[in-house]
Amino acid sequence: MDYTYNRISFFMNGKAVSADLPPAISTLDYLNKSCGLYGTKCSCNEGDCGACTVVIAYVREGAVMYEAINSCLYPAAKLHGKHLLTIEALGSPDQLHPIQEAMLRHHSTQCGYCSPGFVMSAFALFAMKQKPDREEILAALEGNLCRCTGYDSILNAMEELSRTQNPETIVPTWARALEPELFRFKTPVLCFNQQSSSLHSSGAYHLPSSLEEAFSLLEEHPEARIINGGTDIMVQVNISRLKIPVLIDISGIDSLRQISLNKDGVRIGAAVTYSDLERSGIVKTDLPWLLELTKVLASRQIRNFGTLSGNIANASPIGDSLPLLLVLNASLILSSKASQRQIPLKDFFLSYKKTALAAGELITEIVIPIPPQGAYIKFIKAAKRKAVDISAIASAICLETDPQGLIKTARLALGGAAEIPKLSSGFSSILGIKPEDINAEELANLLASEFQPISDVRGSAAYRQTLIKNQILKYLDEVSRRQP
Repeated sequence: MDYTYNRISFFMNGKAVSADLPPAISTLDYLNKSCGLYGTKCSCNEGDCGACTVVIAYVREGAVMYEAINSCLYPAAKLHGKHLLTIEALGSPDQLHPIQEAMLRHHSTQCGYCSPGFVMSAFALFAMKQKPDREEILAALEGNLCRCTGYDSILNAMEELSRTQNPETIVPTWARALEPELFRFKTPVLCFNQQSSSLHSSGAYHLPSSLEEAFSLLEEHPEARIINGGTDIMVQVNISRLKIPVLIDISGIDSLRQISLNKDGVRIGAAVTYSDLERSGIVKTDLPWLLELTKVLASRQIRNFGTLSGNIANASPIGDSLPLLLVLNASLILSSKASQRQIPLKDFFLSYKKTALAAGELITEIVIPIPPQGAYIKFIKAAKRKAVDISAIASAICLETDPQGLIKTARLALGGAAEIPKLSSGFSSILGIKPEDINAEELANLLASEFQPISDVRGSAAYRQTLIKNQILKYLDEVSRRQP
């Protein structure tokens, strides 16, 4: 069969590489099948376990970033212009890397299958953060699972490193010496047709560098799927063996990776990653609830390339960010080659996995108005793990009172409770009254009855109904006890 291959140039473990890649091959498959590098392990193949963690170094806003990623979900074509570091580059049996030495001293390995992933996650942390505290260490490692050693010994090793390790010895000198090359990199991605006897998951993988190029590709390939972070599409490719005719990756369009403060609120470009949100001073100051949400969304590896716009466009009823964005009254900028329009997020979701995106359109920005000072805004995610898990029920609330203490804004949104994430219609019944005068039990029962959740592996319908009611009761209790 004919496929469109990608010819990319990048650096791997200190050496320049040029590779011809079949479309949509993952970094994990490239390492294991094309390079014979098996230290990067395949386990879950869907971004849950961290055994496949590698580190990429790339230039972002004038600095070199070292970020851990799940190689099973990261299309290898995205390595273009970056430096890929794998476990094979960090130490040897004769001279271990400081992270490996610490894990050895604290007996942090048993079968060893997960250990390379832990080392690479820790490497990315220590490369970017001097003396991280316990919470920062836990956050960096929460996307890595160990099934036999236990986590205390691993955590002890990392805490010792944080106390004693000279940060200059974490990143090898040969890696530091290569950093200037990342700034000077100019080689474009090349695409060419090639026949293959193997069946690949996609016929072509395109990496436009501008919106104009993306729109032209959409016009040429109306059957194409957009990939941005790819943390959902690549799971479907790996697990469900999804075949996609053409993929257009918009994550490399620099104009879409901007966060700005405007008259209408905070504007977040479609290619902004969750880690970008965490680093943004605008988000920290004006949208602190969004910052808190990112801490329980996926894992550090996924946050390093997953995007808010991807979570929206995926249109899953249990997308973690969607209830909060709904109560914040977010809207979307939808752009095509010929026009641009803005629609409220609440009107974007039409039915299960169906959206208001027209043919040839992309989400290019998310617009979030800055809430008034003093508004009560909160979200709750109910899942089996703090992060790296899909919610059984997720909810969010925005409530504002006037100077007399009467409620003038009341929005409640739920995910996992219907075929789309949606705002409660009955929550507006509390407008014009004081929070302390609400009959919480009666209102919670009324609002919970609006939704008819399904039963699945994450919980029965009855369990979800109970979660909905209890989350509403929690909100109402906190609101009634707030000081004016």
